[in-house]
Amino acid sequence: MIRRTLLGAAMALAALPALAQPRAPGTDYPNRPVRVVVALAPGGNADINARLVSTALSQRLGQQFVVENRPSGGGTVAFETVAQTPPDGYTLLVGALGSHTLNVGLYGERLRVHPLTGVDHVTISSHSAIVLVVNNNFPARTLAEFRQQVAANPNRFDYGSSGNGTTGHIAAALMLHLMGVQAQHVPYRGSAAAFQDLLAGRTSFQADTISFVTEPIRTGQVRGLVIATPQRSPMIPDVPTAAEAGLPDFQATTWTPWSTTLGTPMVIRQFLSEQIAEVLKQPEVRDRLIALGNTIPEGMTPDATRAFIAAEIDKWVPIVRASGARVD
Repeated sequence: MIRRTLLGAAMALAALPALAQPRAPGTDYPNRPVRVVVALAPGGNADINARLVSTALSQRLGQQFVVENRPSGGGTVAFETVAQTPPDGYTLLVGALGSHTLNVGLYGERLRVHPLTGVDHVTISSHSAIVLVVNNNFPARTLAEFRQQVAANPNRFDYGSSGNGTTGHIAAALMLHLMGVQAQHVPYRGSAAAFQDLLAGRTSFQADTISFVTEPIRTGQVRGLVIATPQRSPMIPDVPTAAEAGLPDFQATTWTPWSTTLGTPMVIRQFLSEQIAEVLKQPEVRDRLIALGNTIPEGMTPDATRAFIAAEIDKWVPIVRASGARVD
């Protein structure tokens, strides 16, 4: 009797339809692995976003979202890579302020894939403030002292970034421009590589995302001089705002856009936007991003994302040109 009962229950369960994973309406997307091309090196904020969200999407949708870093050319190589793929949603692009906005000012007519006309957009997964840090041997503990040191020693001090034209490069160039001082830029292949030379004293300062520098500031590996936002962050409450430090126009926040090949159907982009919004609500994703100092925006539909990027281009391109920052 027990055996017949168990057998009957098993047959009943087998007859039930399997729980279906979400799919784009009217399609079977995704029915194979999705490639996620990150325009920055491993270890930075965009990479962390891409890996957290991709892991959660893989679990939610039952298809692997495979992250691939293409940091060369300040993100231009990643743009060109994605632009050459079929417009079917199986290749995504994850970038930052630098790749999706600053490059317009840096490259001008040489930019082969424009962020507004060369790709389509999906969503934005986070915002992250920019913080200026110095190595512990740098002879300044305030931004005013920093300005005095750099002004007295033109081009003596070096600063690293994750590459030419990246957010850290332009944020630091903007700050120097506003101060009316000069220092030498040293591009690296990623924030982590630049940071190692900062710790070793081979460079003097670095502008990077709060998510990247919070722990080194807390543990005393570097000193935070200023956060380029109107309010202090609870992650690093002792670091003054730009206004408090005497440089109110130094405002810089990066963000993490998700884009895809131009011509990808809206039904797929809208589906991806909604699915990313759902995984950003998961505690293991949301809490991790917030713990790193990110804020998570809401309502970033494909159309809202494109409008946001267009507004950021209008804001930043004149700043890039006024700063004098260039790429070779």
